[in-house]
Amino acid sequence: MKNLTVLSLVFLFTCTILSLPLQAQNLEKEAKALTKKYVKAYNKKDVATLASMYTNDAVRTFSDGRKYSGIAEITAAMEEEFAVNDLTVSIEHGSSEMNADGTATIKGTYQLVGTANGQPVTLSGSYNNTLTMVGKKWLMTNSSIMVDN
Repeated sequence: MKNLTVLSLVFLFTCTILSLPLQAQNLEKEAKALTKKYVKAYNKKDVATLASMYTNDAVRTFSDGRKYSGIAEITAAMEEEFAVNDLTVSIEHGSSEMNADGTATIKGTYQLVGTANGQPVTLSGSYNNTLTMVGKKWLMTNSSIMVDN
């Protein structure tokens, strides 16, 4: 019986290890799809779609100190941003990795071009998002946005 238990544990461990590359491939594919969806929604100023990509308790922080906690604050900030700015975003997905706690981290860079408060703007920076699987969808639980210029 002891040998059967050990054999079962070894089999389980082996299956888990063998499935990690598949999980990583799926995560990479899903992260790229999520990025594409975000760009499309942002450029359409589609706050409802953008909000649907966050968990209810998500936190969104910016390198200038702004911090929005919860979907209501995040949504209100996006609505305010879109009301005074006419910006187009482009995002370059960088990397995706699974974390030990079952969350995922995706990183990349972005560029915003357009006008903010009537003034021409070109901004670039990077992002670091933590995602959680909710049902069958990855949703952002933490989004950190750093501005380079």
